[in-house]
Amino acid sequence: MSVRLQRETIESAGRIKASAQQTVVEAEVPLPGGLRDEVRLFYTEAQAVPQGAEAVGNRLTVNGRVTFRALYAQGDLTHVHSVEEMRDFSRPLTLPRADAAAQYTPVCEVTSVSARVFNGRLLMRAELNVSAEGLETRQVNAVTAVEEPGAQILRESLTVQRVVGGGEAQGLARGEFEIAPALQATEALIGSGEARVEDILGGADGRATVTGTIDLTVCLASDMPGRPLVSTQYSLPFEQQVTLSGEAGEMLSASARVTDVAVALETGENAQTLRAEVSLRVQVQSLSEQESSIVSDVFGVGEVTLAPTGERMSFCTGCVNEQTAESGRLQLMLPEDAPRIKTVLAAFVQPVLAGAAAQGGKLQADMLLRATLVYMTEDSGIPVSYTAEEPVRMAFGGSMDENDTLFLQASRVEATAVAGDRAEVRYVMALHAEGVRCAPRFVVTDVVREEGADTQPVLALYRVQGDERLWDIMKRYRLPLAGLQELNDSLAALDASAALPAGLEIVAYRR
Repeated sequence: MSVRLQRETIESAGRIKASAQQTVVEAEVPLPGGLRDEVRLFYTEAQAVPQGAEAVGNRLTVNGRVTFRALYAQGDLTHVHSVEEMRDFSRPLTLPRADAAAQYTPVCEVTSVSARVFNGRLLMRAELNVSAEGLETRQVNAVTAVEEPGAQILRESLTVQRVVGGGEAQGLARGEFEIAPALQATEALIGSGEARVEDILGGADGRATVTGTIDLTVCLASDMPGRPLVSTQYSLPFEQQVTLSGEAGEMLSASARVTDVAVALETGENAQTLRAEVSLRVQVQSLSEQESSIVSDVFGVGEVTLAPTGERMSFCTGCVNEQTAESGRLQLMLPEDAPRIKTVLAAFVQPVLAGAAAQGGKLQADMLLRATLVYMTEDSGIPVSYTAEEPVRMAFGGSMDENDTLFLQASRVEATAVAGDRAEVRYVMALHAEGVRCAPRFVVTDVVREEGADTQPVLALYRVQGDERLWDIMKRYRLPLAGLQELNDSLAALDASAALPAGLEIVAYRR
């Protein structure tokens, strides 16, 4: 005879992660001067932006673009110039298993960048780590109630959070900033930005508006005596509308990433204006929660013998899209043979994440900082640059952990000469985490009645072992909760799932 059950459909979820693979992207740019002109390279950076991921079987191809930027001088080494070049790339990855329904998020991180000049051409090279993570889901018919006399049920509360809708938009944030005449700026060279989401509005009408601020850093060429390069900083607000598809959830989550920065200097009769265009990728997720009380175990008392079947599954208990930032400082010591510092012109910090671990409610991030200092010396009008790589550990507050996809970016970088042979570099390190929280649960999917009920009398004094619950004692002797509580005052206020202290003595009795 079948057992009367109630069921509820719940979505289980598990991560699929492709192992990171390295790839190299190179770019070649002709320099405008002659082949015999001397060239000095001061700084090179590379930014990798994934464009998409396509899965076929257990192969996932990640496509993206790398933007190279460099500061250099050619011929007249007292004047700084810039160059920018883009290159597309494609990298195949191997997935641990194929899942046609899974959606994958590609991740690209620049681990190193270098440049050199050869035959009047600037050769730039970036090494990338490329990876991707997906979420595989399936529907589970979980037992939520057993309608049988004598059935003893262990229930667990389960809150499942899932993405039910969302959207993505590419946008531009434009700004104009007045340049102080004292800077004597002649050209806008390169810019970089870090976006912070501050508010999300809407969602119910199929559209969401994301607002925030971009921390913008721009390097300008200058005619000031002894300062051919000036680093300036600005705050640029942005507002981006995103069209949403799918269902309208109870919560919205958003992220914004800067994909490109274009800057130009406009000189008028009495003033100079810096114009900036920042390309943004804004993503919004619509989240919904489902709360269920599921059966994780069952047995029968008296003449009823019930045997549950099920499996241990993984459920998404939370979606993470969080950004936080911490201030840091770095001491740069010049080598003994390096020219001494007179004036710091600009500083740049490029972080590479080496590892992370959640400890004491914070995320401890180990990173390698590639710091570049551009400065003037006492005996020359030609800028000099020095680059060093320093290991740094920083603690970030928030609910993120090491299993999330983590992005690092430094902003508001400033440097001050402490002495002729060292400088202090100050920065704000932003950490952006994306991912899901998955928790394992044993879920009963069916219950059957078995023959041969144990009706033998029981009289025992049981001493609790470590990590035992009241449920374990109930199931061992096939006794209902009320029967144990009647004989043991220490159990009166406990439910079946309560953990018991080791060494507690419990009387078990059945006629």
